[in-house]
Amino acid sequence: MKDTFYTVRTPGRIALVTDTHGCPFRPIADSLERNRPDLIAVAGDIIMSDRPENGGLVVDEQKNILPLLRACAGIAPTFLSVGNHEWLLCGEDWDRIRDTGVTLLDDSWTTWNGMVVGGQTSGWVLKYRAFRTGKAERYPRYGHRIQGPPDTGWLSDFEKQEGFKLLLCHHPEYYPEYLAGRDIDLILSGHAHGGQWRFFGRGVYAPGQGLWPKLTAGVHDGRLVISRGLANTAGFPRINNPMEIVYLLPEG
Repeated sequence: MKDTFYTVRTPGRIALVTDTHGCPFRPIADSLERNRPDLIAVAGDIIMSDRPENGGLVVDEQKNILPLLRACAGIAPTFLSVGNHEWLLCGEDWDRIRDTGVTLLDDSWTTWNGMVVGGQTSGWVLKYRAFRTGKAERYPRYGHRIQGPPDTGWLSDFEKQEGFKLLLCHHPEYYPEYLAGRDIDLILSGHAHGGQWRFFGRGVYAPGQGLWPKLTAGVHDGRLVISRGLANTAGFPRINNPMEIVYLLPEG
């Protein structure tokens, strides 16, 4: 794992943490304690989509989730958006997550220190929720793999708010179709895992983008920041693609 630093237009130091998938939390917490950001953005996929064997809560079965969020909240104000792997979480899981001190942004926004911080929920999760409420056509056997469009209706009010607008959006592939034309100052994403294998500065494959994806890491259009993430969920290793925490530093 490495610390990656970018300078962008932002009112403070921001840490971008994504795709932890229940990985050991102590190295992440150590990096955050060392760098002391003003705000921590956890942009989705904090769990693995595995059902608990004992029928209990995901956050109890996957031991690193709550300790990571508690550690983050103890270091700086922490905001969490919903990634595709969070399809499995139930209401009580979310209650336990809120109890850690993080602010959950589920297609919603809040204000903090003159900023407006929003969280775009994965359309994959919305598809699964639709099934659970009887509004979907079929059961998504693998909930984290069933794509659906995001709900962008709330973004119109988000855009109208006064202040620097920061959006956590797990899926970078949403940017061209849903976000590029909106009045949002900074968008933070993950999901692509850096393209898994990287050659000549490009990733090879990313979910939602396919082969030779364009949006896998770094800063795009001066306002879309993509982390390569902190875990590997594929059945093969990452190559030329270290896991990372991204730190955003103010210009000037």
